[in-house]
Amino acid sequence: MTAEALGTDDGGLQTRGAAFRLLLETGGAVSAAQIAAATKAARSAVNADLRRLDAAGRIRLSAEGNVLGSAGLSAAPAAHELWLGSRRFWTWCAYDVVGIVGTLGADAHSLSRSPATGAPIRLQFAAGQPPVTPVVVFFPDDRGATRTIDDWCSNANFFENQETALSWSAQRKVEGEVIELNEARRRGLANWRPLLSANRGIESREDDGDNG
Repeated sequence: MTAEALGTDDGGLQTRGAAFRLLLETGGAVSAAQIAAATKAARSAVNADLRRLDAAGRIRLSAEGNVLGSAGLSAAPAAHELWLGSRRFWTWCAYDVVGIVGTLGADAHSLSRSPATGAPIRLQFAAGQPPVTPVVVFFPDDRGATRTIDDWCSNANFFENQETALSWSAQRKVEGEVIELNEARRRGLANWRPLLSANRGIESREDDGDNG
């Protein structure tokens, strides 16, 4: 997920950060009420954030309006399977896998498929560190991406090696760069760390008399 996709406004950052942490803690869908309680915000403000973020493709909502995925972490099946210890999650793109695991400093393993060959790509992480491997991440150009999950994440994938990634991007005419896992982790730390601390010591956004 791109730096722009993570957002810089306080409300969006706090809402997505709380949703991300609650998904991580519970392993299931997160309600607006849970986010409001975690952020000390009015539920109306949280609902407004969720509608805006969903429209931009930065979170995934269920039909009931609960958060199924935020900041790349998903409780619903998605392109990349991610195990944090014994707990199963999914992510929308390869960058999410490396960034989330790196920021959490977690022991983890993931399962993805190469868009070029369909071959499975399995990665084992130790204390947030990616393995030594020729596997790379294709990091798409975000120009023209109006919905992050659908437009950007669909092209941000693992490939067996640099040559395969470059060949795939040339054939598909997808602009971007090929980066090693350690570089993806470095970029990910800058993006996911603010989400983990987004609600630490914030001022309440609660509106007077607004509990709905």
